[in-house]
Amino acid sequence: MVSCMGSLWAALSFILSLILGFSLMSSAWFKNDNSSFGVFVQCSWQIRSACNQTCIVFRTLEEIPDLSWKIAAVILFSGWLLMSFGALLVLSWTVIPAGLCQRRVCSPARYTQITAVAATILGLLLYPFSLRCTFANQICGSSSEYKSGDCSLGWGYMMAIITVMLSCFLPIIGCYNLNEMKTKILRSKLTQRTLACEEHMY
Repeated sequence: MVSCMGSLWAALSFILSLILGFSLMSSAWFKNDNSSFGVFVQCSWQIRSACNQTCIVFRTLEEIPDLSWKIAAVILFSGWLLMSFGALLVLSWTVIPAGLCQRRVCSPARYTQITAVAATILGLLLYPFSLRCTFANQICGSSSEYKSGDCSLGWGYMMAIITVMLSCFLPIIGCYNLNEMKTKILRSKLTQRTLACEEHMY
């Protein structure tokens, strides 16, 4: 039976991977009055009328305007894939039988989540370097690395930052859950040995 901590680990892993994927597909990473752009999407609209948006999706790396942007996009997408894979491992752990098999899934899930968090943080740190490119300068004016010019930080970027901050707790929860599982297995073995000794005595 899955513990409360195991259920929390599974639920958070699944929810945070969904939120990160949603933020990566958002265009609201940097925005001004009539345009915004994210990692894979750029949108524009008329001033004071955000209803009629025209959006462009960067489907290939060649369509992404800058080299640092491309590198950040690859790293962020890889981080999301790893986080999703870690969530699938945790979800599969909740349905397999208890015992050693759970530990073989639990530890790789933790390491996958650690790698996903590190990759996502690296991608989030690299992405603002794309503000120096001509594409960003056309939208944000005199923007450069970590200086957004006329643009402001959008909710998509903030959501990705908050998501990766919360994701840092996933490996910790997984470690606590693994220790709890090892304790239960050890208690079960000690109980079986005690019962075996009592039966032998009688």
